[in-house]
Amino acid sequence: MLAASVEGMARPATSARPARAYARGFSLLEMVVVVVAIGILAGLALERLVPLIGQAERVAFIRVRGQLQNALMLETAQRLVRGESRLVPRMAGSNPMDYVLQAPANYLGSYENPAHEEMPTSHWYFDEGRGHLVYRVGSRAKFEADVGPRDRAEFRVQLAYRDGNGNGSYEASADIFDGVWLKSVYPYRWSE
Repeated sequence: MLAASVEGMARPATSARPARAYARGFSLLEMVVVVVAIGILAGLALERLVPLIGQAERVAFIRVRGQLQNALMLETAQRLVRGESRLVPRMAGSNPMDYVLQAPANYLGSYENPAHEEMPTSHWYFDEGRGHLVYRVGSRAKFEADVGPRDRAEFRVQLAYRDGNGNGSYEASADIFDGVWLKSVYPYRWSE
């Protein structure tokens, strides 16, 4: 009888709604507000990051240029110590990347008369035809050139000496040798 009475009892009414009635998704308005907020934050972050990209390129450029100058000085000193001072003038117009232990990752190599505008930005390469080491500047950099190319810095290995006999070329017997330098072919400014 007990079983019959349980079967005969009415069940409580259940709601047609699922148990998670309050767990709903975002409304369209909430989604738009979130997307706009993310867009504003991304814009602010990008505004701060873009100048840093140009500054990082400038710092990397200065670091490589300094390493190249040091490599030239070391190579010159080694030639002088070994008694090979007659070989020092041959360094003029040479590729300074030949004197570093390891070329930077953004060094492309040596090219015979390269098409400069086709070379990738933020990279070094050597122009064999002119004897110039070239750095093609990236678009984010604040690089300015009054003369010469506007999108790159060009350098040449030159002897530094005092011309004792006034003939315009280095002669070890008559001139005072001051060193070997990486000289800029065209003046440029690179602001922070």
